[in-house]
Amino acid sequence: MLAGDDDEVETWKRYDWEFHLAMIAACGSTNLLSLHSILYDKYLRYQMLVLTYRGEEAVHEHFQMFKAVLARDADFSVSWLKTHIQKGLKHTLAAI
Repeated sequence: MLAGDDDEVETWKRYDWEFHLAMIAACGSTNLLSLHSILYDKYLRYQMLVLTYRGEEAVHEHFQMFKAVLARDADFSVSWLKTHIQKGLKHTLAAI
């Protein structure tokens, strides 16, 4: 996707879903996991309609979240997740 090849958009979206799910999978809350699934599904519908990709910025945000989770730094994780969600939503809405 970074190289401009959008032949694997569905695969990339699946990996994105799996990445985000892995970030919260150990939370122990079935309600949170269910809510995440519902919200992500709705977000994904819009993403598939506009077929946009935020590129390097999204990769950087994912890397920061990954580092925060490995460090077990909840505040840093939440901060980057909020940033990632807000920027992703803004990007999607701008493309509609």
